[in-house]
Amino acid sequence: MASGIGHKGTNRCFPFWEDFQQCYFSSKEKTRADCMPARDDYLECLHHFKEIARVRAIQTVERNNYAKSKANGTDHKIISLSPSTSDSQSDNSGAKG
Repeated sequence: MASGIGHKGTNRCFPFWEDFQQCYFSSKEKTRADCMPARDDYLECLHHFKEIARVRAIQTVERNNYAKSKANGTDHKIISLSPSTSDSQSDNSGAKG
């Protein structure tokens, strides 16, 4: 592991790494099972596995709701997690302050 300090300052996950490293070297157990939460936090910071899984689950529910509403004839719109420029322009075009 590098020092965690780059040309823009401290890496966003470096505090999690420090916590894991401190736990790892102070652990009395050979398996270091007591450090698993710190390890999981560090890996989540690096790779966002849990965040990605949650977003995919939300998108699946949204798609299912959209398919059901289409079958029922009701109007259900899919929520976009990243707004497109056309949506923001259409929303702001009629609003005058």
